[in-house]
Amino acid sequence: MQCPDPGLSDDSGIRLITLDRPGYGRSTPVAIPSVSIVAELVGRIADDAGVEELAVIGFSGGGPFALACGALLGERVRRVAAVSSGGPVDELAEYRASLTDDERELLAAGRADPAGATDLVWELGRWYADDPLRFLESEREPADEPIFDDPAFLANFTEANVEGARQGQAGMIFDWVAEGLPWGFQLGEIDVPVDLWVGEQDPGRAPLDAAEIARRIPSCELHADPDAGHWLLISRWHEILERSLRRDAG
Repeated sequence: MQCPDPGLSDDSGIRLITLDRPGYGRSTPVAIPSVSIVAELVGRIADDAGVEELAVIGFSGGGPFALACGALLGERVRRVAAVSSGGPVDELAEYRASLTDDERELLAAGRADPAGATDLVWELGRWYADDPLRFLESEREPADEPIFDDPAFLANFTEANVEGARQGQAGMIFDWVAEGLPWGFQLGEIDVPVDLWVGEQDPGRAPLDAAEIARRIPSCELHADPDAGHWLLISRWHEILERSLRRDAG
């Protein structure tokens, strides 16, 4: 999804760059998805754009990739915001315990054959190719209703998801496989300041994983909103952006 309107003046000095992860929009899919690949791509994009230092914000499925940037891109990343984000199954005992037998079997099969993992889940993501706007009904929670009732948000959401499904479910499958395989780093290896933003009304994994993620990342501060749902990126965008631009660790 595209970022909300940042509401920034032309002389703000802030350069906001967004990207399509592999398989979304016109971004080329990769044979074996991984969380670290996106960190590498962010580094290359920053190089091409002449950006030496950056803050990274990742929302929902983008959260793990933002954390990867904090772990793998070194000192050039000054701060990370992971919003409505889950964590790695390898490190979170509660996550592993919550998996169904079918999910465990699928996870094991994908890890046994990473090159074939995309094919294993391809049909499970068919709905996104057929109806990329199904999120409009399936993820509407009471806490998020005011956001979904905003015409500007709906226009942005519609455009972003239709474009995201340009290659069918390729982007969504990339996310699923990459986040299910080993991430290539431990959360404790992230030594840049991290802000973890969570809506406690989120029906997904984010509020379940938040405390453990925050405990494992030494420089993490947890921002839990008891009244927000999954889409608190929209309602708290300016605060998230402002904090992401800070240079201090607090």
